[in-house]
Amino acid sequence: MDTLVHDTLVDRANQAQGSEAPPINPAKDVQASQVQAPRRLVFWESEHTRPPELRISSGAVEELIGAESNYLQVAMKHPYLPVSQIRAQQLARIRQLVELAYKDIEVYRTKYRAAGFSPADLRDWEDIQKIPVITKPELIAAFPDGCVNARYNPEGLYSTRSSGSSGQTLLIRVDQEAILTDTVQGVRQFVLQSGGRYGPDDLLVHVYTVPWWFDSIGGQYQTAFISNLIPPTGVAQHLRELSPHILSIYPSNLHALMPHVEEFRSSLYLAVTHSEHSSRAARREWSRQLGLPVLDEYSSEEATRIAIELPNGRYHVCEDTVHLDVLDPETLQPQIPGRPGLAVVTNLLNEAMPFIRYVQGDFVTVPANPEPSYVNWSQIANIGGRLNDAFVNRAGRVIAAGSILDATYRWMFDCGLHLAQFEIVQLEHALVEARCVLGSGTTKTRFDESMAHLAELLSLCLEHPVQVKAQALDALPRRSAKQRPIRREMV
Repeated sequence: MDTLVHDTLVDRANQAQGSEAPPINPAKDVQASQVQAPRRLVFWESEHTRPPELRISSGAVEELIGAESNYLQVAMKHPYLPVSQIRAQQLARIRQLVELAYKDIEVYRTKYRAAGFSPADLRDWEDIQKIPVITKPELIAAFPDGCVNARYNPEGLYSTRSSGSSGQTLLIRVDQEAILTDTVQGVRQFVLQSGGRYGPDDLLVHVYTVPWWFDSIGGQYQTAFISNLIPPTGVAQHLRELSPHILSIYPSNLHALMPHVEEFRSSLYLAVTHSEHSSRAARREWSRQLGLPVLDEYSSEEATRIAIELPNGRYHVCEDTVHLDVLDPETLQPQIPGRPGLAVVTNLLNEAMPFIRYVQGDFVTVPANPEPSYVNWSQIANIGGRLNDAFVNRAGRVIAAGSILDATYRWMFDCGLHLAQFEIVQLEHALVEARCVLGSGTTKTRFDESMAHLAELLSLCLEHPVQVKAQALDALPRRSAKQRPIRREMV
């Protein structure tokens, strides 16, 4: 790593430990930023399909400003703590979550009792392996009463869902404190990935499904949003107008933007990929074309930020966000380092709907011999899975799988659909089939009527009219490999 970058990060860690040096984000005119609302930069694929704007309470905004002021320095210090201290903090937090789950969450209490496990069994670090794992189908079956903490007012929770890499839809509820902490940890992510360059005046652009809950922290660390359904030419145009410093985007969509790099790259100093598999070779090539680092983020809706690729080229687990176990898929015991294993995660933030030793479904590899690093978070050598097919339009343009997946998310969000499983399959250039297992509360009539909206969203992605056929099934066909919810079956 560049010596100057290393020294910058170390200086910031020292500041977090209480030195007299200026803090990472000087509180310049915080009072003024509370009075003057930050500019919201949002670009949807069309005004007709633009969903209603999410309303965030003024109280939540003020709490976020307070969280940033009180917590960012603590968060910046965490990667540099001794490993023993990181583990002690994780164990203490997991104990809290397990006790909460045993007391308040039926699906965990039932599972733990059946396995003969109780919170008192968590005495030391190795005892974490005694906690039974839990799976997505178990939480789907338990939702909402069996897995959402009844101590929380449902109206005060944030809603999201997971489905992308498996096609199984899990509705998720997140408490506000977890969202606030996650937002501040997002600032830390980009500070670390940019080698200390990211600051409160820089603009971050997300090319994604929907905007993040907060568009800034009191006017600082401002973010803009570009809908992932917009074709690459339109995304490039918006990027040129925005002149962002950091771009956060799916790998497949970044690849689709490569023919347009000259239009928008001049303002950027970092691009971050996420949510889909990308190889190091692909990121190096995109980096070469852009003339700036392209680093990866490993995350999920259930666990939030799991690991980030740092400028040294290695993935580090965000160990105040999650606890990661890598298990042998047959024995569910810790996998031998150097061999791929099943990712099992514990979300350390969300108490409203805990994810404790949750089977993520991806295969990751812990290095047999971790290389020396300037941070003390544990390392991941490789991340597998999460592949989907791209679609192809009539002109022969390849439509990124990420855009099709986001169109599917938007369809479910906008129409209020609960789908237990889904596959969106391209049969012809202008013919798509939605193969779905309906979830609770979603009728066949409502599903059929929603096809017009899905067709409209896909037509915007493919840039020509698309017909969508609805197929409600009792179960999707079993496949030998991991389910690919975005599929192309054109001859």
